[in-house]
Amino acid sequence: MKRILFPTDFSEIADNAFLYALKMADSLEAEIILLHTFDMPIIDGAEIPINFKEMYDTLEIQQMSHFKDYIPHLKQIAEKNGMGHIQMSHLLKSGDLTYAMQDVVQEHNINLVVMGTSGVSGWFDSLFGSQTGEAITSLTAPVLSIPIEAKYKKIKTIAFTNLYREKDFEALQRLVEIALKFGATIKSLYVKKSFTSLSDEDIKAWEERCSAWPVQFFVIPHDDVKETIQDFINNQHIDLLTMLTEKRGFWEDLFTSSLTQKISYKIEIPMLALHENGL
Repeated sequence: MKRILFPTDFSEIADNAFLYALKMADSLEAEIILLHTFDMPIIDGAEIPINFKEMYDTLEIQQMSHFKDYIPHLKQIAEKNGMGHIQMSHLLKSGDLTYAMQDVVQEHNINLVVMGTSGVSGWFDSLFGSQTGEAITSLTAPVLSIPIEAKYKKIKTIAFTNLYREKDFEALQRLVEIALKFGATIKSLYVKKSFTSLSDEDIKAWEERCSAWPVQFFVIPHDDVKETIQDFINNQHIDLLTMLTEKRGFWEDLFTSSLTQKISYKIEIPMLALHENGL
């Protein structure tokens, strides 16, 4: 059975994302592992207090109590939406959320991470300026981030940002499996910048490889990738934006023609960050 990791801080943002986690679990026949992390108090001085273990145990008990009180609320959300059958378990860990998620992803062979985000002020911030961005670039599992503005609706149209590399083909192949489970169509977008070396013949050959898949291909000539993707989301009524994750430097080159650029783009739909392996 596939496993979905859902980190929660008991907030409205997390609750909003939980419905997406349930829908993904239902479609992928997966179980959900709930994760809550808590911070230990900062100890001043070089010596650890004699009663440190007692302090830790007390805090852990308190946090676990809060967690257990919150679980019926999540189960109520599941039952209200006809998904009370989804299997759920819970984990409590101390320390940094990203490190905790890294451990859980490895230990429990997580296939997908679903997490809420408060919304982003820009494309660059969405990838690197938040805990969600940190998770996207550091975890080995795909990350589905849900902005607070994204109220659940059926996923009918999925956008895939395509650079026509072999690893993009493999990522698209995995995305097709997800799309088929949702009965969704994929719209592949390639923003063709003026200096690109990709030929029309390369694009046509690529499309022929995918002819049996529910994929439509769009090639839009433009040097502003951010603006083009945002317009594509709006004009094509996209429900889910998907991209293959890369190292930080790649995204800097792709999305920031100028780091002082004042234009702000908000993502108000879920974003799925795929890795070269996963799902």
